[in-house]
Amino acid sequence: MGWNGCLPGISRWRRVAVQGPLIAWERKRYSWIMPPLLELSDQEREARRPLRFQGRSGVAVLCLHGFTGSPAEMRPLAEHLAVSGHAAHVPLLPKHGDLPENLRGVRWTEWTEAARQALQDLEQKYEHLFVAGLSMGGLIALWLAAEHPSTKLRGLIVMGAPYAINDARTRLVGLARFFVPYYYPLRDANWEDPEFRANLARRLNRQDVNFDDPAVRRAITQSVRIPVDAIYQLICLNQRVIRLLPRVTTPVVFMQGRRDRVVSPQSAEALAAGVASTDKRVIWYENSAHELPIEPDAPVLFADVLTFIKAQVQRAKPALADAMAEASAVAQAPTVPS
Repeated sequence: MGWNGCLPGISRWRRVAVQGPLIAWERKRYSWIMPPLLELSDQEREARRPLRFQGRSGVAVLCLHGFTGSPAEMRPLAEHLAVSGHAAHVPLLPKHGDLPENLRGVRWTEWTEAARQALQDLEQKYEHLFVAGLSMGGLIALWLAAEHPSTKLRGLIVMGAPYAINDARTRLVGLARFFVPYYYPLRDANWEDPEFRANLARRLNRQDVNFDDPAVRRAITQSVRIPVDAIYQLICLNQRVIRLLPRVTTPVVFMQGRRDRVVSPQSAEALAAGVASTDKRVIWYENSAHELPIEPDAPVLFADVLTFIKAQVQRAKPALADAMAEASAVAQAPTVPS
């Protein structure tokens, strides 16, 4: 889920207003310490570009990244699908692919519309469609199944999606966004946590940063910021999807890491209980946290995804054969003269 994969979840949002001039001053003050830290390299920008793998199986999977994330977090899954003969399309959702602060001004309907168009493009070329979404991408997968069901949509793969943001303060976001421009997720970070440090170094694409230096900590903390109005859009999407769950009848598998600290692990069970699908299940990954395609259990998860796809395609084939036979019989039926 982008930066949230290495940061405290947005459920720990704080009403902290640090205005633009102060941020600019902080960056200037510490630019001699780490000038390239929070600027994406050409290599990193390339890694965040949309991905498209062709397939020969007739199956295509639309893979959707999470909030503040990019196609890079879905690349391992997409590559595994491609090796298995399936097509995989990983679009870059609007206002993503850069630093989180650039999400300012985005609307949740932009994310869903981009996903809808991507699925529609795949529908023109492939017979069996699946949507796999990580975190916010999982919410969008559920939205697609409810709002734009397709006769070719065989199943949903929902990974680490939130049922709700578990903090009463989020009710204030709608109002606070007019007064508090940014949320600073690293203000509550535990800098002594080795896992946090490793994830942050990976996010920064740097292994030579001295996280023990108070000046470095302060500079990073003040520079990693997420627009509060973008968080509000995520909440709006979340609430809309929850209301739409009874309209989801597509087969779905919910995948959840036991060590997830970004969303409540109970979200998977709650989402599963809410959908109207008769074919649904929850799979737990004991050694994984939030970003499931790059977590320790990823090889097991990939195998589970392929098993789910195979089962749904096999189930669809008899139905397709019956429908085609019926259509052929109608076409060949003699016309009764009037």
